[in-house]
Amino acid sequence: MSEQGPTVFNGRYELLRHIARGGMADVYLARDELLDREVALKVLFPEFANDPSFVERFRREAQAAANLNHPNIVGVYDWGQERGTYYIVMEYVAGRSMADVIRSTGPLHPDRAAEIAADVAAALVVAHEAGIVHRDVKLGNILIADDGNVKVADFGIATALVGAAEDGLTQHGSVMGTATYFSPEQAQGKPLDGRSDLYSLGVVLYEMLSGTPPFQADTPVGVAYKHVQEKPESLGERGVNLAQSLEAITMKLLAKNPANRYPAASDLKSDLSRYLAGAHKIPGSAAAAAAAAATAAAATPSPAAAESAPPTQVVPVQPAAADSQAAIASQYPSGFAYYDDEPPRQDDWKRTVGLVVGLALLVGVLGFLVVAFAKTMGFGDGADDPGPTTETAVEIPQLIGDLVDDARAELIDLDLDIEIDFATNNVIPVDEVFEQSPPAGRRVEPGQVVTVTVSSGSATSVPGVVGQTLEVARSLLEERGYVVQTLEEDSPFEAGTIVTQDPVAGTELNSGQPVVITISLGPASVPIPDVSGKSVVVATTQLQDAGLRPDTQTEEASDTIPAGDVIGTIPEAGNLVDANSPITVVVSTGVPQVQVPAVENLLVDVASTRLVNEGLVPQLTFQEVPFGSADVDRVISQSPAAFVEVNVGEIVTIVVGEAAAAPTTTVAPTTTAAPTTTVPPATTAPPTTTVP
Repeated sequence: MSEQGPTVFNGRYELLRHIARGGMADVYLARDELLDREVALKVLFPEFANDPSFVERFRREAQAAANLNHPNIVGVYDWGQERGTYYIVMEYVAGRSMADVIRSTGPLHPDRAAEIAADVAAALVVAHEAGIVHRDVKLGNILIADDGNVKVADFGIATALVGAAEDGLTQHGSVMGTATYFSPEQAQGKPLDGRSDLYSLGVVLYEMLSGTPPFQADTPVGVAYKHVQEKPESLGERGVNLAQSLEAITMKLLAKNPANRYPAASDLKSDLSRYLAGAHKIPGSAAAAAAAAATAAAATPSPAAAESAPPTQVVPVQPAAADSQAAIASQYPSGFAYYDDEPPRQDDWKRTVGLVVGLALLVGVLGFLVVAFAKTMGFGDGADDPGPTTETAVEIPQLIGDLVDDARAELIDLDLDIEIDFATNNVIPVDEVFEQSPPAGRRVEPGQVVTVTVSSGSATSVPGVVGQTLEVARSLLEERGYVVQTLEEDSPFEAGTIVTQDPVAGTELNSGQPVVITISLGPASVPIPDVSGKSVVVATTQLQDAGLRPDTQTEEASDTIPAGDVIGTIPEAGNLVDANSPITVVVSTGVPQVQVPAVENLLVDVASTRLVNEGLVPQLTFQEVPFGSADVDRVISQSPAAFVEVNVGEIVTIVVGEAAAAPTTTVAPTTTAAPTTTVPPATTAPPTTTVP
């Protein structure tokens, strides 16, 4: 959109700047000139505008979301068709997605994670009551406004349950969403209901608490397989310090069987509210049930043993979905239900039958997944020769039907090189791959060149040249007889790469007309702003506004910066770096702390020196001890006690023994002088009395 002057949709919405690029649309910040407010404008990619199925999905997003009115749901105001494509006008949320928050700050405090999950659950209550399943609950679709409010966005692949069977738009077996947050039934292409959204919210809550999702793999197929087959590692095993009740809530959300999850989002919200109100432990029967569930696979008690066990040790069979909330309340007085995907059976024969049935189901699910994803990814379409089978060999994915940028990214992720050939095609849309060599399914060594043939549109349409070098772009355009005009601008892309074109790819344009292409000069140099003393959120925002990428954090003690605020950046403020350069934010842990050394029984001089060497300030008080005691001039006690962590510069009081006063202990020699005053010499005088 390079016309002179502002771009305005529907004579009302003036585009201000580009915000984001999603899976099927660009999002712009716009101003509603009629109501004088900022809005977000989502514009469907032109290549999708001619696809009826994509247009119908886009229309459904507008209609479904417009009917949802809740403080935790991004509002939809308007939608329409213009400039050969479709658009939606939405509430503009000034803030960041939870994905950005987790990337920049790491795991959240459990209470904050529970608050966010409760707000998302509140949004899902409204959506599910309206018959809408979101299908793509993930960190990227949870927005945190600058004022702290939580908003759920993007009902782009939501399907209205009511009427779905009538219009045929919900196709059984189709898989839509994001693999990291798939529910098991979503990964298998099964029909979904609100409990699938709750599973995805469980993945979100798990990731907010631990910093990583419960299942990770090298490919989306691998992640989806784990959602179906593997039990998630407990948060405690991952080293997360959190309350029993919150872990129980999270693990219940991640139950494989939908019947073992919360029956409704409102039930989840109630349990989260109880946790936030202080219910942090699972008392009595709930704790016993948790222990029994954890050990059920190892041993199942006999009926006699079960009858003799105390009531709190009995694990009731999981009730049907319709009665599950009442059963939960009766099992667990606190209202919390522990993750219990496969409750133990009390009869050996029943357990045996269950194991056999479970094994059969496991084999069936595995077979279904292999076939379904093989068809989805196009595996098996290659030549008979499978190629190398070494450990380092990789399998070439199905690229036909992909956009060239997606194909390039997928091959780069697999450590494969790409060679792109453009060819006119009157049927295949511009920039779509319609041939590849070697074929999908062939195993090759890393570094193998994969050649893809990409449609440059019909002979009378403008080919797509964004992402190409100037030489390639000029050649493609001049082949059609177009006059190439060039502009240059700074951009995050590699210098010499085409970043925009006007008209856009696929536009019908006669030979001899001009096509303007913009060439990247590479990233502009920008100064790093001084964010010292700012909060992490403010500092991150300022760095992003400056065109930088604050993607890592480190911690450091500081005498002057309060704990939690930013000390500075690496590289330091004032340095010139390329736009979009990664910046490390240094966060203060507060005043440095040291461990108080043990100084009791040490001579006072030695004790004082040791405290000073640790950065502490000794403060002496004295306590009288008997003359000649071993405690004279030694430390009798200290405060704070030894090994306590305190701030550098903290005062440590030491009590030192002081001998009693000397006069008190030297009186004895004076009293023993009595013999010198004895009267005996005088009493021997009587002989003088014999004079008469």
